[in-house]
Amino acid sequence: MSWQDLALIGIPAAIAVAFLLWFAREVVRPPPPSNLTMTAGAEGGAYARFAERYRDVLARKGIRLTIKPSAGSIENVARLMDPKSGVDVGFVQSGSVSGSAAGNLVSLGSLYYEPLWVFYRGNRVIDRLKQLEGLRLAIGAPGSGTFHAVMQMLNAAGMVQASRAQLKELATPQAAQALQNGEVDAAFFFASAEAPVVRQLLNAQDVKLMSWERAEAYARRFSYLTVVTLPSGVIDLEHDTPASEVKLLASTAELIARDGLHPALSDLLIEAAQQIHSGAGLIERPGEFPAPRETDVALSDDAQRYYRSGKTFLNRYLPFWAATLVQRALVFLLPIVAVMIPVFKLVPPLYRWRVRSRVYRWYGDLMMLEHEVHSDPAPGSSERYLKRLDWIEERVNSTWPPLSFAEERYALLAHVRAVRQAIERRK
Repeated sequence: MSWQDLALIGIPAAIAVAFLLWFAREVVRPPPPSNLTMTAGAEGGAYARFAERYRDVLARKGIRLTIKPSAGSIENVARLMDPKSGVDVGFVQSGSVSGSAAGNLVSLGSLYYEPLWVFYRGNRVIDRLKQLEGLRLAIGAPGSGTFHAVMQMLNAAGMVQASRAQLKELATPQAAQALQNGEVDAAFFFASAEAPVVRQLLNAQDVKLMSWERAEAYARRFSYLTVVTLPSGVIDLEHDTPASEVKLLASTAELIARDGLHPALSDLLIEAAQQIHSGAGLIERPGEFPAPRETDVALSDDAQRYYRSGKTFLNRYLPFWAATLVQRALVFLLPIVAVMIPVFKLVPPLYRWRVRSRVYRWYGDLMMLEHEVHSDPAPGSSERYLKRLDWIEERVNSTWPPLSFAEERYALLAHVRAVRQAIERRK
């Protein structure tokens, strides 16, 4: 094969492969980073404890998780919204994300219920917010999901504008201590039913747990809230705690990530969430969480795919690093193979056409000469025709196609001799 043949066939194939490699580089995501940063909550709180469990699970997959403490959900949302914070994922209480921020974040699923506990002091039974008028209320620390949600609910009940209560901005541990010391009359906070502070206050003297009479009304007004029931005795069967069934309002803890989180890391985080949160709780049923619930933040496409289909085929049978490597190789190679197969099928006919064209190109001159010979019966022009025929024959003789195509060359030379005989017969 000549250099011209190689160029004619190889250059288009090389251009196609180069285009596919460029396309794959532009479209295919880079490999997942080996470091991930999570914004959790206050040290010692539920978010911080869960973050440590995520760190252990991810470490077994070769991913290093850095945990940043925070004041709570509102600060976590602010960090996730800030590209300079370095935060990739975090725990957020449902209802903490405003509509404008939701477009830049994605949810990886709901993790567990976070009931809103309202503990109060006194002998009377309280089951409505209005009954807390004039009292000292601990409503959570600024930047926490508790503070954000409780302020919304108190506003809806008309207790903020008219200053019908004395609001104390205290975090959960400080609020619980202040309630037991008599420094506040009621304390609001979101926490799981297993949280130590819940058990502490349920067993505290002169402290009662509020059961929401209008729970359904609040759940309708605030879509991120769900009505849950705390059965009698579920906290402590021996001491019958709580003594009667309690109706609570609950948000859900959400695993929220910045839009653009690598799909492989999204899968790993949801897999970790399944290991950590899928068990039964005092309120949650087995397997109820993690769940693809739509709250303030839309579920990511990767999370939807994972909840629908589970792990990818490669992740089921290969370690995380190997599955990632194979997936990227397939994304690069499959388009190239898909294009190269038809290219390779095209090469043989293109090669045949290219080689035969070296011979067939002289058939046009020969046919034109033969036509002129038959159209001009005058014998005096035979010498001129023979010179033209010699020129054609010389060009054919200088053409050396591969042996498999020699038949075409010798067939053309035979046709040249036939025309020569026709011209010589005219002399």
